[in-house]
Amino acid sequence: MTRHLDVDQPLDLEITLYMGQDFRWRKWGDWHSGVLSGTLIHLRRTQRGVEYKSDSDRDLTQLLRSYFRLDDDIEAVYADISRDDWIATLVGKYHGLRLLRQDPWECMVAYICSAPNSVEVITIIIEKIAKGIGQPIELCGDERYTFPTSEEVLSAGLLRLKGLDLGLKRAEYIIHAAQRISECKLDLADLAKQDVPYDEAIWQLMEKRSASSKAANGIHNKVANCVALFALDKMKAFPVDRNIGRIL
Repeated sequence: MTRHLDVDQPLDLEITLYMGQDFRWRKWGDWHSGVLSGTLIHLRRTQRGVEYKSDSDRDLTQLLRSYFRLDDDIEAVYADISRDDWIATLVGKYHGLRLLRQDPWECMVAYICSAPNSVEVITIIIEKIAKGIGQPIELCGDERYTFPTSEEVLSAGLLRLKGLDLGLKRAEYIIHAAQRISECKLDLADLAKQDVPYDEAIWQLMEKRSASSKAANGIHNKVANCVALFALDKMKAFPVDRNIGRIL
C-alpha cells in the first residue's frame, strides 16, 4: 500500500539521505530504500511531499516526520546561518538538506565504525552488521535486513561480530557499547531527553573521559558529537572531522 506524507518545508531526499548522516539508504529503481525502526521503507519525492510504502501495514507518518525533523522551522535556520555569505551560498546549493533524527543505538554503532572511512565504506560495514546479525525483510523484491539491537549483538557475541570483517577494533568497541547498555551504564533514551544537557550527553557517551582524551571505547569527541546531533537532539553538538577542521 502506497501512502503520502505532506511536506510543506524544503526536503531534498537525494542530498539528505546520501550525504553521510545515515548509512542504510540505497537506490531501488525510482525509490530510495531504507530501514527505519525495523521497517523496510521505499520513499520518493512528489510535488506535495513524499510518497512511501513499507513492509508494514502501519501508518508511518509520525516516524517519518520525526526522522526528517519536519517540525523544525528550516527556513528560519537557513535565514539565521545565512548571515555568513559563504554559508548562504551553500544553503542555496544544498537547499532541502536536513538533519535526520536517527535511532540512537544504530547511529552510535555507525559512527563507531566511521573512522577513518568514507561514506561508501561505512555503508558497507553497517550493511555487513545488518546482514550478519539482523533479520531479513522484503518489499517488492527488495531484500534488506533489520539493524540488530544491542541485545541481539550481545547474543551473537564477539567472535561472530569479528567474523563479519569490520576491521580495526570495531567489533570490540560495538560489544563494549552493547554491554554498557545491558548493564544500565548507558541509557541512550535518557540522554535524548530535553532536560539532559549537551555536555552531560557527551561525557556519558565518552564514559566521562575528558573531551580532549582519546577514547578507549571507540567514542571520541567527534563520534560523540555526531551521535548527540543526529540521534539525541543536542543542537549544540558540532562534529569536527578532518574536513571541517580544515575549513575552520
